[in-house]
Amino acid sequence: EINLQASDGCTALANAAFNGHPAVLLCLLRAGADMALRTADGKTALQIAKEKGHTECVAAVKTFLGEVAAERRDAAAVEAGGAGAGSASGGSSGPVPEEIGAAGGAGAD
Repeated sequence: EINLQASDGCTALANAAFNGHPAVLLCLLRAGADMALRTADGKTALQIAKEKGHTECVAAVKTFLGEVAAERRDAAAVEAGGAGAGSASGGSSGPVPEEIGAAGGAGAD
C-alpha cells in the first residue's frame, strides 16, 4: 500500500521528503502516492520538504504537478477532438493540497 501510514502518520512520501530524496519522492508521486496525506502533527510531504530546506524535493513536486497539468491538457484536447501530445506521468493526480499553490517560490522559504 503506497499510502500506508505509520503510527505517527508518516508515509513513504513523507519520509522521502524528510530525508531529502527527490528521485524517490517523484517516483512515489508517479506511482499514485497521495500528497495530501498529513502526519500526526498535520504536515504534508511538501511542508516537510520546505521546512527541512530540501529544495530538490520541492522541485520534484513541482515537476510532478507540471506532468499532471500536461496530462490534463492532453486529455482535454483529445476530448475536444484535438491530438494530445502524451505524458510521461503514470501516476494519479489525486487531490492537490492548498500549499501547492505556494510552491511557486520553491526554495524561497
